[in-house]
Amino acid sequence: MDNRNSLHVEIFPHGGWWKDSRGRSGQVPQGQPRQTPLATIALFANALGQDGWTLTDVASQQHNAYRLTFVPAATAATATATTASDKGAPRRALICLG
Repeated sequence: MDNRNSLHVEIFPHGGWWKDSRGRSGQVPQGQPRQTPLATIALFANALGQDGWTLTDVASQQHNAYRLTFVPAATAATATATTASDKGAPRRALICLG
């Protein structure tokens, strides 16, 4: 997959703060459920999924931060089709949100 199309987001779920690889940052709105770190991450990933992104990787980092990697949904669909057509190659499951 082309790394130039990917979007990397670092999220600090306890406060709802996030920043991405394109220089944007923000906070999950106060009215949204943020009771647990997983709820905050799911809310954020779902919002990007609705905007046409596919979540491909989640990694925990220091200080209770998480790094999420997204690719455009069309890119993920192409990669999945290519992987599935390769004989003997392991299949890779992608999580599509939205």
